Amino acid sequence: MKLAASLAWVFPPFLFATAQVLTVGLLGAPSATNIWAGYGLFSTIWDKFVLESQFLSLFWAVPPAWTWLPRLAEDFPSPFIWEDGYWVARVKLRQDVLWSDGTPFSADDVVFTFGLLLSEFDGLRLASLFGGRWPIYCPESLAFVEKVDDYQVKFAFLHPPTLGEWAFGVLACPIVQRDYWEPKFQAALQTEDPAGSLLAIISEGEPVLGGYQLVAYEVGSSVALERNPFYFASGESITLYECGGARVENPSLHYSLDAYCAQGEKVCELVEGPYFEKIVFEVFPSAEAALSALKNGEIAAILGPGLSPEHLGQIEDENVEIVGNLGLEFLYLAFNMRREPMNHRAFRAALATLIDQEVLCAELPGDFAPMYAPLPKANAFWASPNVSLPKEASRAERVTTAVRVLKEAGFSWDAEPKVVNPGTDVEKIVGVLPDGREVLAPRGFRLPSGQYCPELELLSVSPERDPVRAFAASFVAKRCKELAIPVTVNYLGAQEFLKRIWGRDGFDFDLYVSIWPIETLAFPHHLFLFWHSSQDVPGGFNTPGYRNPLYDQLAEAFLGAPSPAEARLYAFALQEILVEDLPYVFLAIPLVKEAYRPDKVTLPYKNVVGGLGYAWPVTVIMPAGKREGE
Repeated sequence: MKLAASLAWVFPPFLFATAQVLTVGLLGAPSATNIWAGYGLFSTIWDKFVLESQFLSLFWAVPPAWTWLPRLAEDFPSPFIWEDGYWVARVKLRQDVLWSDGTPFSADDVVFTFGLLLSEFDGLRLASLFGGRWPIYCPESLAFVEKVDDYQVKFAFLHPPTLGEWAFGVLACPIVQRDYWEPKFQAALQTEDPAGSLLAIISEGEPVLGGYQLVAYEVGSSVALERNPFYFASGESITLYECGGARVENPSLHYSLDAYCAQGEKVCELVEGPYFEKIVFEVFPSAEAALSALKNGEIAAILGPGLSPEHLGQIEDENVEIVGNLGLEFLYLAFNMRREPMNHRAFRAALATLIDQEVLCAELPGDFAPMYAPLPKANAFWASPNVSLPKEASRAERVTTAVRVLKEAGFSWDAEPKVVNPGTDVEKIVGVLPDGREVLAPRGFRLPSGQYCPELELLSVSPERDPVRAFAASFVAKRCKELAIPVTVNYLGAQEFLKRIWGRDGFDFDLYVSIWPIETLAFPHHLFLFWHSSQDVPGGFNTPGYRNPLYDQLAEAFLGAPSPAEARLYAFALQEILVEDLPYVFLAIPLVKEAYRPDKVTLPYKNVVGGLGYAWPVTVIMPAGKREGE
């Protein structure tokens, strides 16, 4: 195929009018440009920004909805079947994909990639020796990968793979070019340390499938990428819907795909470029230096884990916009359901009612958004549409509802809580004796057995260690005491806190407040880990001791579902059970604040869990003022 003809085929002519450079700031330096090291043991988020612009996988989760879709694959995988002693599925590849050197992408590249990872040395696979994400991409259950024909690949497993092993493991593996890496692999095999030899290679001129390819790398200083003229997806549109569905269309290649429920309210429509001739990732020694460059117009954005309030306060520039997004961790209250009264759903429901997440977020140190369920609504593909936000309620309404819920379950008081003068400046909670007389405050909270509720210990790390968790714990305790529920906060050092909850003799608590990171947005496997009964063991993730046979059954089906399409239906049901049973009360999500210049760049969306720095799809970012398709 001649160069001019191939360019016209894969790259729409309108994109050649663009000769702009996008320069973005990084607050840390990429550690490697070598794909094996970049996703290996010592990989960083900075490596991610550089590598994901270049290397593609068979399937991907598309931000901001995180909808799971084919990427290099033509369609979704076949079902697994039992064949010759293995569980086997097949994937058909797109036939319109070229490497950045103009050569065709084929099954040979996929088979070579996995063949390299599956190679064993001293009893360990290269995937394990590389470390990092490679053992996820090449799990122990994967037996072999075989070519069926030029555009079809067979994957064989020792047992039916879980979704984490298959859809979000093997099928998420970045694919490398066989012709480039095979001679280097063969040379590495002649050394005493093949893994180390491959990791040490400095990649130069490596063909890639992504929208951009590496052209310059200055260690600790900058990385430059240039537009891939053979990028197959140029002009391709991806429409994402609130229901989690998607439509992919590429009229010039006569390719289209409807996935899940491709209808209803749109989240966004992404049109693939690339729209810049070149991308430069510039490394800055400090946030102050990056902010100075941003305000001077030297860079278009700062990527990273978010800017501190102090740094944000330094931005007073009409050309700089600050964007706030949900972060990658959540704040929660956990109950030890092995103990009374935490084992009563009514008790947990009453505390959930008392806690106003909106008020809590307004008072917490830092920027937070309320959280009401195991997944934020912004994670459209996985969040259950049947979990609705709670109705807005005043403090008096919350107290009244909580008292009713507790009384209906058999709890009682010597002096029952009652709100007087609700909605006024003199609103307060008093106690009402059995004879109807009011006393200054509620007292004598009793269990359904009639016994007084023992003093309950609410664990938190110390304010010096984490002021957010400490404040949230004091907020919860204060709400409890307003109803004479005897809760006292015990502030601990980090190690003692972990020992009491997750140690060898763990689960030594009544309640605790903590923050937990969200490991991945693409696959919420914490729905299994945090609440399946198998994790109700010392050191396990099921700290509340939550046991629900139906939940276990659905969680196992979720983890073992043959496809994300089926798994998300189980995920919906699991979320609905959790908001009903309340082993946790979800409290808040921190906001990630980032800055960019709208006069330099047009973003296809601004709202994405994890922040702009977490999901930076450079092929759909456009120069300022440019509209999709122009």
